[in-house]
Amino acid sequence: MSAPPRSVRLAAVGVLAEAAVGVVVAVLMASAGVAFSVWGFVVLLALGLAVAAVALLRGQRGARGPALVAQLLTIGCAFYAAVPSQRPEWGVPVIAAAAAVLYGLLCAPARAWAEQ
Repeated sequence: MSAPPRSVRLAAVGVLAEAAVGVVVAVLMASAGVAFSVWGFVVLLALGLAVAAVALLRGQRGARGPALVAQLLTIGCAFYAAVPSQRPEWGVPVIAAAAAVLYGLLCAPARAWAEQ
């Protein structure tokens, strides 16, 4: 297990930040009276992101796939927020953040590290 390149470490920090935001959103949902099944699911997603981020930081290449899928899903949800829901102030920053993490996981040094 070799150390991940800088781009992967930065992407892992981005994924960890997404996990933290997920926990905050779940707490806000719970305090607003949203059903447990909804905010509990958000907590599970946040925990999964946190696990993937820590695994990436530790150099485990297998965590790259779940992190990539999470970014693609995030971009899709953010696009829906920005365009059909007409809330670009929410969707555009999320798209930018997810695209930056996606780049960090797919750039040449990250691919070379993943193929070792």
